[in-house]
Amino acid sequence: MKNIVSIIISLLLALGIVLGMPYVFKNDDHIEAGINNEKSLVAQEILSYEKEPKLYKKLYYKGELIGVINDDDYLHGLIDNKYKDFEADFPDTELGYGSDVYETEEYTVARFSNVDDQIMDYLVKNDLLGVKTTSVEFSTEEGVFDIIYVKNYEDFSKALERFLLNFVSEETLQKLMRQETIDSPKELGSVEKSLFLRENIERKTAIVSPTVIFKNVDEIYNFLCYGRTTEREYYTVKEGDTLPGVGYYFGDMSAKQLVTINPNVLVSENQVVTPGMELNVTYFKSPVEVVVNKENLSQQYFAPEVPEYIEDDSLEVGIYEVRVEEEMGIKNVLYDETWVNGILVDGELLSETIIKQPKQGVIAVGTKITFMRGTGQFIWPVDNPGITCHFGCYAGHTGTDIVNRYVTYADVYAMDSGVVDSVGYQYDMGNFCIINHNNGIRTMYMHLNVPPYVEVGQNVTRGQIIGQMGNSGRSEGVHLHVTFEVNGYRVNACNYLPCSLV
Repeated sequence: MKNIVSIIISLLLALGIVLGMPYVFKNDDHIEAGINNEKSLVAQEILSYEKEPKLYKKLYYKGELIGVINDDDYLHGLIDNKYKDFEADFPDTELGYGSDVYETEEYTVARFSNVDDQIMDYLVKNDLLGVKTTSVEFSTEEGVFDIIYVKNYEDFSKALERFLLNFVSEETLQKLMRQETIDSPKELGSVEKSLFLRENIERKTAIVSPTVIFKNVDEIYNFLCYGRTTEREYYTVKEGDTLPGVGYYFGDMSAKQLVTINPNVLVSENQVVTPGMELNVTYFKSPVEVVVNKENLSQQYFAPEVPEYIEDDSLEVGIYEVRVEEEMGIKNVLYDETWVNGILVDGELLSETIIKQPKQGVIAVGTKITFMRGTGQFIWPVDNPGITCHFGCYAGHTGTDIVNRYVTYADVYAMDSGVVDSVGYQYDMGNFCIINHNNGIRTMYMHLNVPPYVEVGQNVTRGQIIGQMGNSGRSEGVHLHVTFEVNGYRVNACNYLPCSLV
């Protein structure tokens, strides 16, 4: 009998605890909603516990519970109404959860406070609602490194084509898109042979916030030019500036590229810029690399051997007499060039054909053989010459800037025989060498990488290596600044060098 009474008392106590639990929790203001003791991002209370479980939907963001939905139809009605804010920009779609937001279902006897409006506010405040759109993934062998979202893929295609036209002609681009074969150049000049992107581009579907979607071609084009970078560099044109000169000093951009990135200011590559004009000179900082292969057929002069000097006792000491006029040789050279985002990065010699053999000169001297006097015939100071800034290409520029198109720190040659007049270093000239050719002409070689290889008073012969091209002094990149001084006046180097062939 006592055992039966004990059992009855125990049952009554257990029943009292169960029935009293909801009231205990209902009076605790610090209880936050959650099934299985999950904490929610939106404050939510458990109001009571019922005998029969009810199916609830739970909303998560990246694995964290936002809150328990009381009325799923009501919440989605709020989302549909919010879509009206974006319908003009993104018609024929709908607003929904972003890619990291998802719902789950679960039965529970707990009853939760209704925070559907607060959940909606949380979604809007944290930009967690999205529209269905197109994603464009950029990747390499190491994986995806950037993703952009575009309103439609057609805009991306147009922006990409516009970006590619910075580095290749429209005619070539159309041929490559049609997979036509492009022949090597038969005449002097450059032919664009191929184009490719070093990155992979993949199109997918995504649901993302409207605020991160590129809405037009211009926005996508700016991304292709500069990536996520928003900073821009500007330059105010000064008296004497030219479009090629400005482009050269800001990333070696072509006049065409300056026109492309200044559509509201420039209309033509041949446009004369005026003082006060403000130009965007921000060179491309693109997330993609456009590789263009070109074959360049050019004609180059090459010098004969140094003239043969013969003694002639009938001539007074110091008198020179040309017995055989020397002649320069001419050859056609074909190079395979690699350009990355408009910059020449490599060149490989494919072939060369001699058009005319050079002719060695003969000079009679009234003394022993000496090379202290120049021949008057000048050679290029570097192999594979290219001119990056002509005489007067900007205000105060009284020389000619020359590069070796295929070797950065190239050897520098004496352009004619003579005597080293001066060597040294100055803040503007950098490492320099000056040669007096003892015929009224002096040539100056500036911005050498290291001090010249020759000394003051030393005789040098035409074609002798006197230094290495560099970037010393006041210089904007590796090049050789050459100045011709004739009878004390600085003149255009192209009066003595065959610039028309470069």
